[in-house]
Amino acid sequence: MTPTSDAAPKRRPPSRVALHAVGNIFIGMALGLLSYYFVTDLVTGREQQSLRAEIADLGTMGAPSPDRLVDEPEPELTGWETWMEEDVEYWRGLEKGDVFGRLVIEKMELDAVVVLGSGTDELKKGPGWITYTDLPGETGNVGIAAHRTTYGAPFRRLDELEQGDIIHFYSPYRRYTYEVAEKLIVTPDQVEVMRSTEDPRLTLSACHPPYSARYRLVIQTKLVEMQRLEDAPEAPSP
Repeated sequence: MTPTSDAAPKRRPPSRVALHAVGNIFIGMALGLLSYYFVTDLVTGREQQSLRAEIADLGTMGAPSPDRLVDEPEPELTGWETWMEEDVEYWRGLEKGDVFGRLVIEKMELDAVVVLGSGTDELKKGPGWITYTDLPGETGNVGIAAHRTTYGAPFRRLDELEQGDIIHFYSPYRRYTYEVAEKLIVTPDQVEVMRSTEDPRLTLSACHPPYSARYRLVIQTKLVEMQRLEDAPEAPSP
């Protein structure tokens, strides 16, 4: 006959139970965060694919390569009134979330479609033009914002830009080339970095540091060249 024991099962100390529970909570949080980042990246990836299809329909911006550029840069950065009408007419016909342009930054390995607007919904699609800033032109400060950690994180590597680096912005009709002039870290209330300027600029902005909205990382650039794209669409009728 096999002997039996009436001894109660040994219980784990409360401290070990608590540590196990805490560990499970942290694992759950980590998995939740990873899932969140994966889902947001997936959302933006699909949005960018859709926007690129729209660009292809425009017949330009979709292939920002040197062979799409007219040989000679347009004359000096003055007297823009006539040839800017094409771009301005296009931009004025947009609604929030529509294709505003295309941003190509080789230093960051970035090639992204920019939409009109920088609200929550617009930035889920990709970089967004800040609507209270200027359009590209003879004067003015063009502001573009984007995420650094979620929704594709297009500006994840924004901090890598240094003075002299080149940024290309494409409209349906031409390529605007900017050169990095200054890198700043400011508080969110320092909106003067987006104020209109006499000289033509492009200003990029994102939260800083990553995973925090305490500051803004700001890259200010100056326009150095414009070139018309070949096979650009016909200018809108007046």
